Amino acid sequence: MKIWAISDLHTEYPSNLTWIENLSPTAYQSDAIIVAGDISDRLAKVEETLELFKERWAHVFFCVGNHELWCRPGEDQVTNSVDKVAAVHDLCHSLGVHYKPKQLDGVWIVPLISWYHAAFDTEPDVPKAQDISQSMADFRKCKWPEGLQQEEVAGYMDKMNDEPLSQIAAQLEGSDLPVITFSHFVPRQDLLPEKRMLFQPNLAKAVGSNFLEPRIRKLRPVAHVFGHTHFLWDAEIDGVRYCQAPLAYPRERQHRSAGQDWLPLMLYDTATGPSSPKSAHWSDYYKHAKREPSNVTPAPWVKL
Repeated sequence: MKIWAISDLHTEYPSNLTWIENLSPTAYQSDAIIVAGDISDRLAKVEETLELFKERWAHVFFCVGNHELWCRPGEDQVTNSVDKVAAVHDLCHSLGVHYKPKQLDGVWIVPLISWYHAAFDTEPDVPKAQDISQSMADFRKCKWPEGLQQEEVAGYMDKMNDEPLSQIAAQLEGSDLPVITFSHFVPRQDLLPEKRMLFQPNLAKAVGSNFLEPRIRKLRPVAHVFGHTHFLWDAEIDGVRYCQAPLAYPRERQHRSAGQDWLPLMLYDTATGPSSPKSAHWSDYYKHAKREPSNVTPAPWVKL
């Protein structure tokens, strides 16, 4: 069995939905795919997209991204973004999509629910960079339960992992079966380009969770799949392969220099083990260049 991965499908764009529809209806029938968040903010579109994957793959895994947690008028059963998590999980259950850990053919696949917080960012700021809350719709379209502050959401969401992980803890203890974990958000800041390289230098304040990496280290996966930033990425750090395989927005795909040909990413074969590393612009760059977060002079393409 092969295990594939993709994220950030954004199928509200017709060309992205068509991209999925054009995937082979027969090639993946014995396989599993990890969908690491951000299908759509519309439950109906999430359902339509997951059904397309279910038609093509034997097993589909999913975790919510930020877009799934936007609250939309007309979704009467959803009063806030925490309710939206439950609504998406109910939908997954009805479709037979996995949103809890499961062992398949001798491999554990473990979703990790997460959310970002500004404390994730520990690197110096680029002067005069725009506040990320001014450009990200999450800060307007997500609604949290009364009393839950923005910086508390990451911890609140992380606690949702306690029960499903406790249910498999005994099975994982002492086991030598490989584990693959996945989340929508970024577990480490070195999986993001330096601030001076980014059109939004303050992006790090709204992409990652400090709760993820401790979970990953405890689970000791062979690979961790993430999403959200739309940067193709494939790098090994401290013995874990970190991969991002985003479909992303149509306009972003037009400007990619490499990587488009390996979506979805074939991550692991239960018969032969991990797939070979893939070429991706930023992870390739950091194989040869040292991160210099103290350098806060914007790159020539960054206009503040």
